[in-house]
Amino acid sequence: MTDKQLARPEFMIDSWDFSQHPAQPIHDKFHERQNSWFHFQRNIPGLADWLIDSGIPEPIIDAVLEEDTRPRFDRLNDGFLLILRGVNLAESDQPEDMVSLRILYFKGNLYSFRRRPVKAVQLIQRALEQQQGPQSLPDFMLHLVDEMTNKIEQLQDNIEAEMEALEDDEQGTTSERQSALTQLHRRLLRLTRFVRPQLTALDKLAADSSKWFDADWTQWLLNERDNTHRELENMEMLLEQVWMLREHLQQDLAEKMNRNTYWLSMVAGVFLPISFLTGLFGINIGGMPGVDDNSAFWIFSAALLIIAVVEFLLLRRLRFW
Repeated sequence: MTDKQLARPEFMIDSWDFSQHPAQPIHDKFHERQNSWFHFQRNIPGLADWLIDSGIPEPIIDAVLEEDTRPRFDRLNDGFLLILRGVNLAESDQPEDMVSLRILYFKGNLYSFRRRPVKAVQLIQRALEQQQGPQSLPDFMLHLVDEMTNKIEQLQDNIEAEMEALEDDEQGTTSERQSALTQLHRRLLRLTRFVRPQLTALDKLAADSSKWFDADWTQWLLNERDNTHRELENMEMLLEQVWMLREHLQQDLAEKMNRNTYWLSMVAGVFLPISFLTGLFGINIGGMPGVDDNSAFWIFSAALLIIAVVEFLLLRRLRFW
C-alpha cells in the first residue's frame, strides 16, 4: 500500500477510533478500521471512489451525496442512513437556513457528511480532542442528536423573545410590527419545514434501533425524540401566536380607520347644510336678500351658528357618538 493511500484524504475532515477508550484519532489504514467514525466534506472530488473502496454500495453513496435532501431515515441491510438538519450558525447566513448532516451507519462504522460546518459536530470534535467526548459510536450518536436539538432549542428561545417584544404595543409602529411579524413567520416556517420530518426520522430510528444498539440507548434516543417533539409543538404554538398578533394589529388598524372615518363623516354632516347656505348666498345675482343691509352678514352668521348647534344637539340625542 502506497503512502498516498495511507495519508488522510483531502475530503476527510476527521476520523476517530472508538474501539478503545478514550477514542483515538486515526491517521492511516482508514479502510481497515472497525468501530470508527469518519467525517467528510462531501463536495470535494474523490469521496465517492473512497467510499466504494470501503465497500459501501453505490446506491447508498448516491443517497449520502445527494445535493438537496430533507431529514429522513432509511434502514439498510447492514445499517441505516439518517439525514438530519441543524441550525446554521455561519455569520453570513440565517440560523433558520438549516444545514444538512448525513449520517451513515454501515457494518459497524459511522460516516458523517457535511457541506457547511455543523456546530454540533464541532463541539463533539473539541470534546474528543480533550478526551472528554463520547465513549462509543452509539454514545456519539446520542451526543450528536442532543447537541443539534439544543441548538434548535436555543434558536427557538431567541424567536420567543422576539415574539414577546412584538406583543408590546409600545414597540414601534403598527406597520413596523407587521413587517417584523412577517419576517418571524417566514423564519418559523423554515424551521418547521425541517423539524417535522426530523421528528419522523428520529421516530423511525428509535423503532428500529434494537437491531444495532441496546435498550438503554433506545430509551435515551426516545428522550431526544420527545425533546424534538416538544420543540415542534412550541414552533406551531409560535406560528399561532404570530397569526393572532397579526389579526390583532389588523383589527386595531381597522378600528382606527373606522373611527377616523366616523369623525370625518360627523364633521361633514354638521357642515353640509351650512355649506349649502353659504353656497346659495354666495351667488352674485340680483334679488339676493340683505345686499343693501349692513347687518345682514351678522344675522346670517348667527343663523349658521344656530343651525350648527341644533345639528350637534340632534345628533347627540340620536346617539351618533
